[in-house]
Amino acid sequence: MILFDLFTTFILLGAFSFGGGIGSMELIRNRVVSVRGWMTDAEFTDIISISEMTPGPLGINIASFVGARTAGIPGTIVATLSYVLPAIAIVMIMARIYFHYRNLKGVQGVLKGLRPAIAAMVLAAAITLSSTAWWNGMNNISLGNTNWIAIAITSLMLILLGKKKTGPITTILGSGIIGAVIYAIIGYPL
Repeated sequence: MILFDLFTTFILLGAFSFGGGIGSMELIRNRVVSVRGWMTDAEFTDIISISEMTPGPLGINIASFVGARTAGIPGTIVATLSYVLPAIAIVMIMARIYFHYRNLKGVQGVLKGLRPAIAAMVLAAAITLSSTAWWNGMNNISLGNTNWIAIAITSLMLILLGKKKTGPITTILGSGIIGAVIYAIIGYPL
């Protein structure tokens, strides 16, 4: 039953996850955390961190981790394959259409019209991830519950990404090391 649930969940996610892993992260989080209850927001945030550090596209890595968490190796195989199948079919069809009609103004209008939706999905994912990292969820937002260390690390990483053009692996590893040292020093409960 869980394999069927993984299949139906991730084939739908694969079919409706536009904009790549970051753009579809909120959609995936909603299904995996809120609808299915396979993990908590904090666990999902951890999986995103691990998925960013591992090779491959973010959405596929998340599907693989969720599959492994819920049903072991068979779950990984089912979740990963069902997540990529719609993309393979859609890309093959869209590539054919795009190369045939790419110069039409209507096609260019559709592509430009999709950009704000993708930006909104990325922003929604950023808000959810930030609230989990800084306040342990949207329901806990308050000054007294603010994790100022997480905000400081986030700010530092944003500066490094913008000014120094550090890559994602360097940024994630650096953030993890800084967090491990600071939290170990202050004895912060994890």
